[in-house]
Amino acid sequence: MSRTTRHVHLALGEVASAPEVVDAVVGQIAAGALGDGDWLPATRALAAQTGLSRGTIVRAYDELAAAGFIATRAGSGTRVSDGAGQAARAGARTRGRPEPAEPAPPEPGRARSPRDLRPGIPDATLVDEKAWRRAVRAAAGASLVGVNPWEEPSANLWRELRGHLRRHRGLQAADPLLFDSSRSAVAALCAAFCAEGAIGAGDGAGGAVAFHHEDPGYRGALLMAREAGLDVHFHPAEAEGLDAARLGRRRSIVFVTPAHQYPLGHRMSVERRVALVRWARETGSLIIEDDYDGEYRYGVAPLPALATLPGAEGHVAYVGTSSKSVAPDLRVAWCVAPEYLRRELRRWLAVHRRGPSALPAEALAAFIADGAMNRHLSRAARVYSDRRARLVAALRAELADEVAEAVEIVGVEAGLHLCVLTPGVDDDALVEALAGDGWRVRALSSQATRFAVSGVILNYSRLPGGGAREFAAAFAEHVRALG
Repeated sequence: MSRTTRHVHLALGEVASAPEVVDAVVGQIAAGALGDGDWLPATRALAAQTGLSRGTIVRAYDELAAAGFIATRAGSGTRVSDGAGQAARAGARTRGRPEPAEPAPPEPGRARSPRDLRPGIPDATLVDEKAWRRAVRAAAGASLVGVNPWEEPSANLWRELRGHLRRHRGLQAADPLLFDSSRSAVAALCAAFCAEGAIGAGDGAGGAVAFHHEDPGYRGALLMAREAGLDVHFHPAEAEGLDAARLGRRRSIVFVTPAHQYPLGHRMSVERRVALVRWARETGSLIIEDDYDGEYRYGVAPLPALATLPGAEGHVAYVGTSSKSVAPDLRVAWCVAPEYLRRELRRWLAVHRRGPSALPAEALAAFIADGAMNRHLSRAARVYSDRRARLVAALRAELADEVAEAVEIVGVEAGLHLCVLTPGVDDDALVEALAGDGWRVRALSSQATRFAVSGVILNYSRLPGGGAREFAAAFAEHVRALG
């Protein structure tokens, strides 16, 4: 039996725009005044009825049709779609309903407060703006047609990184693979090592591949290892660095930050570096060397990257990032990996599409090629060294009494942060107390799984000199109150 339809005269009331026409029509459908299959007036007729232009009515009908409330047939007219009544009564609309109170958008260019001392963010204002704009203009002038960053990464950045890594970290003839973050590089290395070594995540002996991790340590790497299904082993972070004697003889992955252990800031000794590389060579293991802020060191001789040591080839994957040297916004990282892993790493990049975007990659390449990166690192190191010295001096002055004698400042020789150890103090309570004064810091215990250490991590990269004294006074006051 055919369904009876009717031609209707729409009583839309006062409408002054296409959105108001749309809302009025949907309202009538929801109320039952318009039923499924009813024919609607032609656009000219409805325009004459409402006093609106025909173009306004056409836009309203187009929106209703796009949302599925009406259907238009050429030469036949427009009618209410089947199921439109049920959809309208269920609350479907052509546009999202407005929020009762729309939040204010973020302020453009708003940066972290100088009183936010949590780690991870460098002072991007130290970047030469003219040089950076010049680099961005050069990148923007390049064609983006056909760019496939996960399979065809920036040849310019690859070439400039080779020179940068040779000059700054001693890596000769590096062949870096490009990623959008160091975390992605770690995830790819875990997957590639498992794929090359055995089926899935097995180690060939019936168990998951072991992943050795210092504790406290970098939580991002730990997360990637757990997502890969690896068997995580925790080792207490020591001042000399990870002791290879703790690792056993099983083929494994070891994650380390030897230039400036995260978070405690220790520098791995030459003896333990050599021993770790020897262990990896003897066991067929992989060392992931995360050199997250290795460009910055203060008053100490540079120690060789693990990847440059004899025997490291084939056993050390070097990971670096622009996050600390320039800014996290770039999302550009790199990995110099053993040859036997490169095929699987490229496959991982192609599948997960975690290469850097073309524009920031090209801009960073131009920034390095212009010599601006070298100038920036030199300037930033001087500024960070001064801010570090001011903070250390202020802390030592405020803590120079018997009440705070157990407090120890560590990790001051490199990087962008240091740690203050506060044995016997609840560091979560200390963080909360400092937050009450407007200071944001990170508790050391939050970075540990098995071997918790009480203290705070302090990023001094954006802390002005006067702020160091103010913070140290507040810190000492709360340590005494909580100790």
